[in-house]
Amino acid sequence: MMSEGSNEDRFLDEGEENVDRISLDELHQRSPERPSRLSLSGRNLDDFLEAGFQATKGQPPTPVSTLPHSSSYNSISSDIVGQGDAVSNRHFTATETSSHRIPLSAFRKQWRYWCLMLTLGVANSSDATEILCISYILADPVFQKTVQKDHGAGLLAAAVFLGMLLGGLLVGTMGDWMGRKPTLLLGLVCNALSGILFSLAPNFYVLSFLRCVAGFGIGATIPPLFTLATELAPPSARGFCTTVIASFWMVGSIYVALVAMWYFKEMKGDDDSAGEKGYLSATWRIFALICSIPSALGATLVHLWIPESPRFLGLEGRSEEAVEVANSLVNKMSGGTNDSCSVLPLTIEELERTFPASALRNLEDRQRQQSQSYLGFESGSNTNEVLGFLHTAGSDFVSSTSKLYEPNLRRTTFSLMLVWFSLSFGSYGLMTWINIIFEKVHLEDIYFNALLFAAANLPGNLLSAIFLDKVKRSTSLVTSIVCASASLVLFAISASVEAPFGIVASACLFQCFTVVAWNTIDTMTSELFPTLVRSTGWGICAASARIGALIAQFVNGALVDNPVQLLLANAGTLVIGAVTPCLLQGVVGDMTGRPVQDDLQSTTVIRNGSLYANGAQNTS
Repeated sequence: MMSEGSNEDRFLDEGEENVDRISLDELHQRSPERPSRLSLSGRNLDDFLEAGFQATKGQPPTPVSTLPHSSSYNSISSDIVGQGDAVSNRHFTATETSSHRIPLSAFRKQWRYWCLMLTLGVANSSDATEILCISYILADPVFQKTVQKDHGAGLLAAAVFLGMLLGGLLVGTMGDWMGRKPTLLLGLVCNALSGILFSLAPNFYVLSFLRCVAGFGIGATIPPLFTLATELAPPSARGFCTTVIASFWMVGSIYVALVAMWYFKEMKGDDDSAGEKGYLSATWRIFALICSIPSALGATLVHLWIPESPRFLGLEGRSEEAVEVANSLVNKMSGGTNDSCSVLPLTIEELERTFPASALRNLEDRQRQQSQSYLGFESGSNTNEVLGFLHTAGSDFVSSTSKLYEPNLRRTTFSLMLVWFSLSFGSYGLMTWINIIFEKVHLEDIYFNALLFAAANLPGNLLSAIFLDKVKRSTSLVTSIVCASASLVLFAISASVEAPFGIVASACLFQCFTVVAWNTIDTMTSELFPTLVRSTGWGICAASARIGALIAQFVNGALVDNPVQLLLANAGTLVIGAVTPCLLQGVVGDMTGRPVQDDLQSTTVIRNGSLYANGAQNTS
């Protein structure tokens, strides 16, 4: 084992198990025709993921031999490759890695890695279908005749956001001690089952309850989903990966719009006969059943393909599993294996170097608290096991949540909560009513215009993919929210004079800019909370968003007969979200391209402007 601070690196000659030492100068003088597999003494998990991601930007990969079995390599079955000089600098930034331009050839070589991101995207699309399907159901004449009748539409629309509030709060915290993948699966399965049962519900109140259950599943899905996106991505491509996953909201919304446009138009001639059947009408029920398909598909794909986060595993003391997952990730990132440029598999020593001692002490404290939670609940009884689990979940919820409001995270937490609240009020709150608004302003074909509204996600996602890792996060967030608010003002003006083109164009602009805002705040939230409380922080922020969306349902329900007032109210709320990011200036540094933090102490270092991760002070 090399001493700390050594400037030497090791390499493994072809076909040999012995490790020789050479200096960095000698290493950089090596001829490209004589490659070596590298493992720098200062390397950690972030460096390793970055090196694997950058590997395909060099020489094209070719097959290589398998490394000899070694416990330090965690029995990985294939070499993991990347260019040596890609890892020569320990602290990566977006500019250092030139990651803004990802060659098309890199996508082809990394297709297995991008399949992981696409799988998470499918899971995200299921949230869109569950949230937006109610907008089409509420606008369906058959539903209005047979189910809604004298009941308030606001209650049914708000039920999903109440469930999302509970799901985000309760399950978001579970992701920090039970794992990201299990909580994500829990949310997706809950989504799928509630969607199926919703299509069979006998009355309005059961429908409202099942919408609340669906919301619980959505709330449980979002925190672990974007936490995984952050922790499975290399620092330089974190914004891009988050954008790819977030863009599947567009896929889900277009899916719902196309199904609604086809299905409800086909069934329009059967409105009278459907009205006679009452609750037995199958029109909207079949539509609701079709909308549950993405959740079932997402749960299946996540179960089969998505690994647990290596950062979570490492902080839980499951180092061997974490190393295996990290090596598998880089194997996918680097396009398999490569003789011409290579990086040694990550070792347990290097993994543990990623996490500061304070983070490991927090792990020990939490494990001690969890063991104490089970005291008083005798084993051998299912009831006692459940009680012990619930007690552990409750105590961990209190412990994790309290960390978010400690002095070094308090201002960040409150600022993010306020942005989430205002953005959700002004966007989700409006999207639920968009089809009814289109009816009120006398647009002719609401389903086609709703499809255009959904398609407006595309330019927003493209803007995010191009600029999110180039422009400061706060600049991107403020600009997009201000533009979204201005679009709603234009929407209100067009509605007041009944200008169809202006209405549709301004609605699409609003959708485009809110997509950029959501992609940015998703990335910022994952970056600004440390690994120990990242899922909890996500849950708290998402819960504040649900409160905003919940209130918006009743406000918009009261104003829906006056669309101009409704639109201006939402525009004003968005302005609050545009001002809030200014509170973060000087409190946190820009995290673009930086390694995410793992504990509260290292978060403080970032706040003081250090470019060094893991709590290391910048002494220069």
